[in-house]
Amino acid sequence: MHHKTKLKFYLVTILLVLAILIGYKVYLFVYESDYQALNSVHIEQIESLLHNKRAYKFAVIGNIKNSMRIFEQRMVPLIKEQGIDFMISAGNAVVDGAEDKYRLLFRGLKKAGIPYVLAVGRNEVEDFGAGKFYQHFGPYFFSFHLDNASFIFLDSSGTTPWKWQLRWLQQELIQAEKRCYRFVFLNHALFALPGFDSENDSSVLDEKISRQLQNLFSTYKVTTVFSSGYPIYHESLRQGVRYIISGGGGGLLLDRQEHYQFVKVEVGPNQILCKNVVVPRHMSIFREKLEILKLFLHSFFYMNVFNALLTISLISLLALKIYALIIRQEHLYRDFSIDEEALSKTPLRVAMFTNNYLPFIGGVPLSIDRLYKGLVRLGFTVKIFAPSYRQPWEDPQDGSIVRCPGLFSFHLDNFPVINIFSRKITKEFNQCDCDLVHIHHPFWLGKKGLRLARKRRIPVVFTYHTRLEYYTHYIPLPGTALKNLVAHFVIKQFANRCDAIITPTASTEEYLRNLGVSALIETIPTGINIEEYSSWSDEQVQELRSQYVDAGEKLLISVSRLAEEKNLDFLIDGLAKVKSRSQKPFKCLLVGDGPERQRLMDKVNGLGLAEIIIFTGNIPPHEVVRCYLAADCFVFASTSETQGMVLLEAMAGGCPVVAVRASGVYDVVKDGYNGFAVTESTDRWAAKVAEILEDKRLLSSLSKNSRTFAENYSVEKIAGKVVKLYHRVMVIVHSKFS
Repeated sequence: MHHKTKLKFYLVTILLVLAILIGYKVYLFVYESDYQALNSVHIEQIESLLHNKRAYKFAVIGNIKNSMRIFEQRMVPLIKEQGIDFMISAGNAVVDGAEDKYRLLFRGLKKAGIPYVLAVGRNEVEDFGAGKFYQHFGPYFFSFHLDNASFIFLDSSGTTPWKWQLRWLQQELIQAEKRCYRFVFLNHALFALPGFDSENDSSVLDEKISRQLQNLFSTYKVTTVFSSGYPIYHESLRQGVRYIISGGGGGLLLDRQEHYQFVKVEVGPNQILCKNVVVPRHMSIFREKLEILKLFLHSFFYMNVFNALLTISLISLLALKIYALIIRQEHLYRDFSIDEEALSKTPLRVAMFTNNYLPFIGGVPLSIDRLYKGLVRLGFTVKIFAPSYRQPWEDPQDGSIVRCPGLFSFHLDNFPVINIFSRKITKEFNQCDCDLVHIHHPFWLGKKGLRLARKRRIPVVFTYHTRLEYYTHYIPLPGTALKNLVAHFVIKQFANRCDAIITPTASTEEYLRNLGVSALIETIPTGINIEEYSSWSDEQVQELRSQYVDAGEKLLISVSRLAEEKNLDFLIDGLAKVKSRSQKPFKCLLVGDGPERQRLMDKVNGLGLAEIIIFTGNIPPHEVVRCYLAADCFVFASTSETQGMVLLEAMAGGCPVVAVRASGVYDVVKDGYNGFAVTESTDRWAAKVAEILEDKRLLSSLSKNSRTFAENYSVEKIAGKVVKLYHRVMVIVHSKFS
């Protein structure tokens, strides 16, 4: 598998994992039932269950530590077997205070099927978990009472100051004296156990606080104090008070003396019994340790699957980036062993992919058709993959135009949408055995061409014809800024996947560089068929002119698709001002068709310009050339062009240009030489048009210069530049794969 293919596979896999993880996280917060104040809910259940009962059983469990598999498989069966009425966790029920740890605990404890109350421990408040405990379970210190017993919970995690708790505890113990039994629960042990490091022991309370608590417990005759600080069970009697450490209810236990266990407390009318219930061992020491380790690892990874996979995915993305940079270093220098001279003399087989083509009349189809004819004259074999249209059109008989089957057509402009999954496209592409793919759109059929080329490691050249951000109004989504961002993103991502990009103007190249395109960019404008202009006689040109204007009148022309992005309202408003300012009579041919035609015609009629502005509809390209030759000046208002090919076509016909200054216009219109490019002001635009109409010498000079300027853009010259780029790309790509 090639380096780039591997990188793409790994990247897609990692992104898929990230999508699943993020989707899972969204699911947890959106669809999983929320839970709040569980201690309060369960205390109410306990009080209702044991109302007027003086005999019952409860279990005290310590240090579950999110080991829910251990809890479910080993602890729950014993709890049910012992007939426990409710359960109390003395703290450290979670590994840390992360939200997913609380959710895992919540799902696991529900499986016990009995009410439970959770005391706060040091693990519950770690990693900003204090707020989550308060939300999900309740206050950090609290109490509840049954008919014959009081249950008092303290906060030994350090979240609540002891000064406040000691005052509250004394009041609670005074009130609890009227009940037979008084049980206290806290996370930390009140004294150190032998065999453990007492100096660095985080399981034991501060000695001063411990003495104060022990005095209170002794004074008010507390029955039993439960804690979970240590992983082992321990029971002692001090000053008439029983102290029980509940031991480990989960987590990793690798010491033979340690057990999974809980304390069963049987409360009767006259006495209580506390018994340590140990999970039995039914296997050898070695097998048991393996089983414990397996259960721990299962619980750990189940608990941390999101964070672990997320971390791995992010690290993998970083590693892929570094790997891609390393791979790129291999091709910093081209392979000089390639015979570039022999390669440059070899006519290539080129496959072109376009979302629109003839008979659709537009800048892109005409540009492609001219390049196609220029390459064929130079001996190249070209196959164009293009849509099928409803209107009749005769393609060359040599099979060089592949009409791709469509899915459906937009009613606007009869724009067909190609079935890019058609086997015909892949079959025809494989049969042509091309050397290079030339793409003319960064989406749909353009992406299809890119994928086909990459499968065969064929060089890809992309011509950036259209400023997509000016066409986002066709997308049925809200938010212009958002749609523009999407358009810029699509262009950048697609262009950087190609081996070279052709831009028709230097300003367009600047735009792509500013966008972040790092691929090879060459500025090559669209060619003009200069010979076509000499095919019309003076008599034929005059015959056309006389159809629209009388002697002494000037004829303006504008060729454009009648669509919103072409800024035609500006053009009409500007022509209205030309009429009011200039004494020179004129007519203007508006050549083209599109979705805005009827609205624009209504506007022209409303302004009283119907006799001046003439809508011709679509005219065959050869006839448009005669219109250029017959006209005196070309007027233009679009700001969405990458090149403005019609400007050069008009100049080739001797028409100077008055246009709004924008990308595409700026590169070909030289003020005072072949026309004028003005700011987007109808007053300034109209003033320049009027100046040309009224000044014969200026018009003659601009017209002559326009023809001279356009000759530099002949189809032959432009095709030759494209061929040089093709061969350059072939050398670069051969170097990469050599």
